Amino acid sequence: MKNLKYILGLFLLLLIFSCSTPEVDPEVCLTGDCGIEFVVDDLGRPGTYQDSQGVWHVKHNGLNYFTVKGKVDELHPHYVINRVPLVVVGFDSNMFYLTGNVVISYSVYSYLGLWNSNQMNTPIPVGTQTYTFPQLVQNYNVMNLAGYTIQKNPNVNVNHPAYKTYFATYSKYTYKPQQSMVFFEDFIGKQVTLFIKVSLGEGKKVVYKEMKILFEE
Repeated sequence: MKNLKYILGLFLLLLIFSCSTPEVDPEVCLTGDCGIEFVVDDLGRPGTYQDSQGVWHVKHNGLNYFTVKGKVDELHPHYVINRVPLVVVGFDSNMFYLTGNVVISYSVYSYLGLWNSNQMNTPIPVGTQTYTFPQLVQNYNVMNLAGYTIQKNPNVNVNHPAYKTYFATYSKYTYKPQQSMVFFEDFIGKQVTLFIKVSLGEGKKVVYKEMKILFEE
């Protein structure tokens, strides 16, 4: 009889657990749709504006930098650890340059653009010479508008899986990410694209943004 009660009790426990609802992670943002926006900070830059085509017009005004500021909707408490939101924002651009030589090249090398090792042979003009990217980094420190530098390395292996992760700068663990970027007079008249990757809740939700920027006097 005792064995029968034991078996019945075990059966009831198994039945209860089998009928329980599995835990489901909550939506990443409290709003559900995770509103995210980025603007060019106009502080100290009178005349900065975004036109009807979505292009930001940024004037030099004697300052050799400008700042991109963002705003991210509040995350669900499940994705906030010790009051720190799990927000990681990566910034990249299609403008690579050398000191004294501005180089514009579509972002075929960027993890936020169109990274592809097969396109590492795209010719890049530098003065009167042309280089492929592997040749360039063997001889120069290559800088990007977003603020990172690919250091000169004669033995660089650009096809290494980890190499593409160097192509970004980051703003982390804040609802107001921002990044300051250089703006030299040589940039005036150039239009560039910023690539922005927003990772929320340790990759639970990923959002990609682009900003078109036209440098003006």
